[in-house]
Amino acid sequence: MIVIVGHARIKPEAREAAIAAATEMQRLSSAEDGCQEYGFWFAVDDPDAMLLFERWDDLAALERHRLEPHFAEFGSRIGEFVAGPVEMLRYSAEPGEF
Repeated sequence: MIVIVGHARIKPEAREAAIAAATEMQRLSSAEDGCQEYGFWFAVDDPDAMLLFERWDDLAALERHRLEPHFAEFGSRIGEFVAGPVEMLRYSAEPGEF
């Protein structure tokens, strides 16, 4: 399984636009083959801190996702609502008991 974790600061004046774009990205990405989970969250103590969490069956599914038109569109619009760099981390994970 491949896990993606992303973090960004959202411009306060663009929060509603960010939520709308994230909602559409989540809807479309969640429907893709190989997507186990795809979501955006805001921190309870900081309404401008947004987290992205994705789980994919494998690297091939993630690579197909990156070729989707909605991926390109979201990427071209992200500058409208983020303040600063977007941090993205990719992990390989195994399900298990903790």
